[in-house]
Amino acid sequence: MKNKCAALLVLFLAIGWVFGQDDGTISGRVTDSQGAGVAEATVLVAELQRTAVTQADGSYSIEVPAGAYTLLAAKSGYRSVDSFVTVTAGETLKADFEISLILPEFGQELVVLGSRAARTALETPVPVDVISSQSIEQTGIAETSRIIQFLAPSFNFSTSTISDGTDIVRPSTLRGLGPDQTLVLINGKRRHSSALVHVNGSVGRGSAGIDLNAIPSSAIERIEILRDGAAAQYGSDAIAGVMNIILKSQTEFTRVNFTAGQTYKGDGELFHISANRGWKISEKGYINLTVDGRFRGFTNRAGADPRQQYLLLSDGSPDPREATFDRINHRYGDAESDNFSFFFNSSIPLSQQTEYYFFGGFSQRQGESAGFYRRALDARNVPEAYPDGFLPLIETDVDDHSFSNGVRHRFGSWSMDASVTLGLNTFQFDIENSINASLGVGSPRGAHAGNLKTNQVTFNLDFFGSVRGGLPRPLNIAFGTEVRRDGYQIEAGEEASFVDGGVPDQFGGRAAPGIQVFPGFRPSNEVDASRSNIAAYVDVETHLSERFLLGLAGRFEHYSDVGSNVSGKVAVRYEFAEQFALRASVSNGFRAPSLQQANFNNTSTQFVFDEVSGELVPFEVGTFRNDSDLVRALGVPELEEETSINYSAGFTARPHPNLSLTADFFKIDIDDRIVVSGRFQDSNPDVAAILQPFGVTAAQFFSNAIDTETEGVDVVLAYFLAPNPSTTLSFTAAASWNRTDVVGPVQTPAPLAALGETLFDRIERERIEYAQPRAHYVLSGRYGYQRFAALARFNFFGNVKTVESITAPERDQVHEGKWLTDVEFSYRLQDRVTLAIGGHNIFDVFPDENNPDISFNGIFVYPRRTAPFGFNGGSWYTRVSFDF
Repeated sequence: MKNKCAALLVLFLAIGWVFGQDDGTISGRVTDSQGAGVAEATVLVAELQRTAVTQADGSYSIEVPAGAYTLLAAKSGYRSVDSFVTVTAGETLKADFEISLILPEFGQELVVLGSRAARTALETPVPVDVISSQSIEQTGIAETSRIIQFLAPSFNFSTSTISDGTDIVRPSTLRGLGPDQTLVLINGKRRHSSALVHVNGSVGRGSAGIDLNAIPSSAIERIEILRDGAAAQYGSDAIAGVMNIILKSQTEFTRVNFTAGQTYKGDGELFHISANRGWKISEKGYINLTVDGRFRGFTNRAGADPRQQYLLLSDGSPDPREATFDRINHRYGDAESDNFSFFFNSSIPLSQQTEYYFFGGFSQRQGESAGFYRRALDARNVPEAYPDGFLPLIETDVDDHSFSNGVRHRFGSWSMDASVTLGLNTFQFDIENSINASLGVGSPRGAHAGNLKTNQVTFNLDFFGSVRGGLPRPLNIAFGTEVRRDGYQIEAGEEASFVDGGVPDQFGGRAAPGIQVFPGFRPSNEVDASRSNIAAYVDVETHLSERFLLGLAGRFEHYSDVGSNVSGKVAVRYEFAEQFALRASVSNGFRAPSLQQANFNNTSTQFVFDEVSGELVPFEVGTFRNDSDLVRALGVPELEEETSINYSAGFTARPHPNLSLTADFFKIDIDDRIVVSGRFQDSNPDVAAILQPFGVTAAQFFSNAIDTETEGVDVVLAYFLAPNPSTTLSFTAAASWNRTDVVGPVQTPAPLAALGETLFDRIERERIEYAQPRAHYVLSGRYGYQRFAALARFNFFGNVKTVESITAPERDQVHEGKWLTDVEFSYRLQDRVTLAIGGHNIFDVFPDENNPDISFNGIFVYPRRTAPFGFNGGSWYTRVSFDF
């Protein structure tokens, strides 16, 4: 993988290098947002500290040596977006600027999400956040999901550990809902989901979301986040909102980034290298390529294991090895992960009115995570193979492929977009440093445990235009259709990964079958399922008056396995004055059970809190399909779709030319929400009789068990100041408050009524209501002077709760909210090199430590699945950027 990255990087450097020593000229015009020339604005060539003053019509001209430069245009109280240009010797480069009164990223970026017509974020009738490529780069973070979490407070990316595949593909959520209740688009086209479904005790248990970390941050131009229900506009899954990731399309330079760092503890080593380059195709076309390699070492914050490790000697005395055994025997932290990706984005003009476009990418992730340590005296150990016990490892290989292509054609005031999008995600499990105890000492020490696969093919035909007729103002209309086919597969592992060899354990009892930590998928688990979906939509928007904007949308969808649904949305915005506007929306949504939820089934070893001993004890837990004989025997009905109603209301304000403020309240009611049940254990004689034929000691399954209600408020405040052409100062403050409550009775079938709350127990309830922070604040400030820039960012993550016991609420623990501080200092050296040094969580803040009775004998020092910012502590990094 590293060789692939190095080879592509060398190719990029060879193609992207720009030579030049002679002078060239930059000329252009500076205008305001109405297109008028701005007299006496200053244009600064940052690297040379050379300036030009505009004339009465806003025009300017400046001569510079050939090379690559960053240009700024400013006037007191105004600011432009920085422009990176490459000047060729002997030629004149045209560089125009439009300057505006407020910071572009917070209100003045043009967006198409949430409104089919291009508007600024302050003008949309629903809230939209915009994260720029500059903000992405300045986080110093390698993972796309973690970047978004630290910039957008409504987004969460919880840390979990010792959670099988969830250690490698962690769940990300929007507005406190589930990972599969947010729709993700790439360049406006639907993104496919991950093949992994989270069935252990993490945030998002029972869901399969989008693997955002498969998209390299170095390929992203900006991210638009629509914080509003949008099923009627963009399709099912858009209950919490929509994320649209726009890939880079620049053609002016090559940018190469090298980042290296590690934690204060000396682990979690990070090496990240990326290169992005674009080329023009004719006058209006382009192709942009990105190669990205990210290599991260594991972290470990496990405490010492105080438990007895070896059997007592024949005379009853302790084994002498107890004194020398390394008691840091667990791996409790981030998994080791090597990532390689290659992304592309292109548009090729076919005529003045027609273009062919294509984009997509390939990513590969190789991960290694650990399970619970098997002690030498554990019944699951074979002492002849592992006399000191063993730490089983899960080796994962995640491959992700995507490709979209289509044709856009413009005719008059209308445009047509026809496209086909392909997506494939494969999740491969290989177990190492382990054993199948039921095969005895002859068992292999590792085995291939099987594969999960998803695939998606989507055809879209969209039309957009405006009509006026006898109307006083244009009527913007979008309509179209989407046809989609989704597939899901489970492939069995090799026989040694799941077989029951019949060899007794070291104490003469029945040995657990299957490879330790993750028994492989069996032939009986294999699935090859698919379904089709067809949808048609219409979206209409117009100004009923100069100040009053109205939007209406409707969508019909039919699933081959679930049936039909109609969604609708109404959105309004009323501008009382140029400085203040109210906005509101109401919509209903629909989300069909994913193919993963309808078809996933396996057997795994899960450690469950024992109510009597207070210990975590292993269970062979079977996850059964909803339509299986076991689930039918329990009287559970077939899965149905989730339905929702989404309300939002808020305001936008610009009380000062350099200040913007938005605040939005939301309420989301979801009926028949799909969750994974609690574990039905064989300790109940009635359940034991049902489980016995299936060879498991506990069972769980998917069902439409609950209704939920989510309420919250999001606030964004931004201030920007450019007192002179070489100095900039910006402050932002964003906050998100939300809470989710399970409302009404749990929908327990009559045959399960005698088993109490097992279908949806208090552990599952608390996971939905309290496992994610209800409050998240982001405060940041950036100062720029000539070639120097300094950034400080503060994140507050609110309280979360850890619940391990079904019957003992006194064991619950609330982990108090924490502030984290990040800083970065950068300096642009010469014309093409930028040096940066920074730190994350520079004050080395950790979550509250677990109470002793839920810390697994002190081994699990910090919360295992409810740590929104993890538990690695502080880290540092350095970055070098080269522009050619």
